[in-house]
Amino acid sequence: MNWVRKFAALASIVVSSGCFRLFAQQSAPGSEVLSFRVHEASRLSFDLSPDGKSIVFDLLGQLWLIPANGGEAQASTNAVRDTAEDLDPSFSPRGGRVVFRAERNGRRGLWLLEPGGQAPKQITQLPNQFAQDGGASWSPDGKLVAFSRFTIGDSVGARPRSTLVLLDIETGAIRELHIDGLPNPAARDPAWTPDGQRIAFVASNSAGSRGGRIWIVDRSGGKAAPVTDSTVRAFAPAFAPNGRFIAFFAPDSSGRTQLWIQDYTAGEDRTAAPRRLTNLEDVSPTRVRWTTDGNALLFSANGRLWRIPAAAGTATEIPFTARVSITRPRHTLLAARFPLPGERQPARAFMGLALAPDGRRIGAIALGKLWMIPVGGTARSIAEVPPTARYVAWSPDGGEVAWSAGDFGQEDLFATTVATGTTRKLTSLPGREVLPAYSPDGRQLAFAHVPDSGEKSLRLIPTGAKLIGDLKQTRSLGAIDVSWTASNAAPPVWSPDSRALVIDAGWSPAPTRGLALKLAGGRDTLTRFPDAPTFMQWMRDSSVIFVRHDRLWRARFDATGMIGQPRAMGDAPAIYASAARDGTVLFISEGGLRLRSPDGSERRLGWPISYTPPVAAPLLIRNVRLINGVDARASEPSDVLVQRSRIARIARAGSIAANGTRVIDARGKFAIPGLMDLHAHNYRPDLLPGFLYFGVTTLRDQGADIAPLVAYNDAIAAGVQAGARVMYGGFQFYSDWPFDEEQGRGIEPEADPNHVRRGVALAAAFGAQHIKTRTFRRWDINARMIREAHRRGMRTTGHCAYPLPLVAAGMDAQEHIDLCNSRVGSYYLWDIYVYDDMVQLLRAAGISVVPTITYL
Repeated sequence: MNWVRKFAALASIVVSSGCFRLFAQQSAPGSEVLSFRVHEASRLSFDLSPDGKSIVFDLLGQLWLIPANGGEAQASTNAVRDTAEDLDPSFSPRGGRVVFRAERNGRRGLWLLEPGGQAPKQITQLPNQFAQDGGASWSPDGKLVAFSRFTIGDSVGARPRSTLVLLDIETGAIRELHIDGLPNPAARDPAWTPDGQRIAFVASNSAGSRGGRIWIVDRSGGKAAPVTDSTVRAFAPAFAPNGRFIAFFAPDSSGRTQLWIQDYTAGEDRTAAPRRLTNLEDVSPTRVRWTTDGNALLFSANGRLWRIPAAAGTATEIPFTARVSITRPRHTLLAARFPLPGERQPARAFMGLALAPDGRRIGAIALGKLWMIPVGGTARSIAEVPPTARYVAWSPDGGEVAWSAGDFGQEDLFATTVATGTTRKLTSLPGREVLPAYSPDGRQLAFAHVPDSGEKSLRLIPTGAKLIGDLKQTRSLGAIDVSWTASNAAPPVWSPDSRALVIDAGWSPAPTRGLALKLAGGRDTLTRFPDAPTFMQWMRDSSVIFVRHDRLWRARFDATGMIGQPRAMGDAPAIYASAARDGTVLFISEGGLRLRSPDGSERRLGWPISYTPPVAAPLLIRNVRLINGVDARASEPSDVLVQRSRIARIARAGSIAANGTRVIDARGKFAIPGLMDLHAHNYRPDLLPGFLYFGVTTLRDQGADIAPLVAYNDAIAAGVQAGARVMYGGFQFYSDWPFDEEQGRGIEPEADPNHVRRGVALAAAFGAQHIKTRTFRRWDINARMIREAHRRGMRTTGHCAYPLPLVAAGMDAQEHIDLCNSRVGSYYLWDIYVYDDMVQLLRAAGISVVPTITYL
């Protein structure tokens, strides 16, 4: 189903009053109760009990139980109480016990639910944050559980794998099932034969592929044999009780997933043509189950449960109703705000920011100018710079600063003499030249070179050289073939003796490590390296200063790497750090710029640069027809008077006197309200004027390098740059990703209880009006982010808004209609429709949805 059809389906359900029933309940002061009934589920994985009397299924991240013929569902788990998301349940052969995959209070894996109301018990522990267990299948004797384990390895960039694993349910011992003879190595969706001797499974081209050929292998492993034809792309096989037939899901000729059945005689390794049983719009390829007599099959489709005869026939619905009730705290949010014309505003961010080597001045790029800010003094501009100007690097003697500017992907380097404001162009190479860094001895200027094609590299030029337009005039320290980001958060770092440059080599193929590029030739890998540092600088006292998780750190450091463990330099929120020769550190924190002296004392400098948004001259638009977005028809020709950049009056045409005001005669043309782009990512200032051309006057940014983003907004509000006004969150907060950069915050509260507070505080310091969580797990951390943002009156939005723990925490908005379900390696639906449960939950909780029908 394409994006437009999905959105149309959502709209049609929302406006249909017959599909929505909200129950008002009394709640404690300061709290509210959301309660509603649903009869459809957007994720509907289920299992049939061995006696054929009960069905367990997942709905909104909880497990529910109903009679096999349908009825009122009873919740078996509580996602809000346990900060959980419970999915994909599987009954044990003797009934009563249920294995399911889940995240519960931050712990992920397979869990076992015992009869009698006991708390679920975790039975598998994932090897790392990128792994996932699912598709659990019990052996007929109930002693083993086969499941699929999806892993990406121990680091970003490692090759994904999907393997079959066997778990001894009593001892907890697990072993990977070794399988030979597979042309496609990714195995998933295990299903036991009725005698328990063999396991059928799906083998696909890659761990994230959609379906594949069904194979079968002995329970002890070994050579596998095919079950289906090589052209079949199957999901979730299941054997009939007599072992003769196998059911599975696969696409039909139009690409829609359907339920199929195939004759199979175990032991003969032969295949037969499958027979299609269904012809439905949205069959869920999660699980199919045979009735105990083998005469019918159960499956889920179109948001509901169904039973269909195995011999062919019409599917009949198994109806259910589930009541969901959530108690959550009420919260008050601040009104949206924008800089007002004529009211002085602080410039909250900079395109470039750096402390001078002597610690007495600060260089900054903001509002289209290069500024010098004496510590404790008044900022003054010394040169005009292009809107794309970015980065600031001081020469060791403090006589000049280097920066970059140019069209996106074609930036060049420039240098400005501080005393005179004179600017000269340093480079004009193909591709990008960014992140200038003077050597401590003042002889060379290093920079990152990102060509139009090819590898990134660090290059050197003499500091006194004239315009460099040929790569032969530069010296390369070799291609950098690691995942170095070449961003402001990870600049090249000179050694104090000017003999080497160090970069953070990134996250692959091993944990964070440094790479030292020697001017004399060669390179060393620094395995003793700070964990994912940003804004790092190597000081003359054999230490490095860096930012990690929104906090300043210092560590002893030499040519071999880090010596000992880093030490935190206080608990103040910190980002965009730079340092003087004596170890004084400049950084952005709550309230603006701060200086931290080597003795630990801090000095607050606030926001040294400010501006006043201009007040536009009065304007009278005559004879214009208005489309206001409320009335069904355009207005009759009218006059519109604009004063102080606001619509002051609307009246019939010709009734407002000009009184010297500038007049535009619209001649019966139309005017509409300014459009809003509710999901934008602004990385390029050169594109911002284009929004106005298309009538977009307001942007809601959902994540970009925060200082440049806010600097763009300041420049637009100040009238320095054309563009739509920007409402922003700036950062993207991750609870499943431990790394930081200019737009991402990898929150790890277990290692640092104040990390959430510092991250949200920095967003607020930059003027953000909301935070965005870009997470797909760790709902416990996500809920803490929501609560901290609400404590400050900020809104919250996320890629995932509808897991019940997030609804209970008070999530305000959802970005994208179904991205939370489209994760590679997940066992969710691949192209989910929007059903009654999702619509009711979003509506009852007041969660706004930005569907992003068009993207990029």
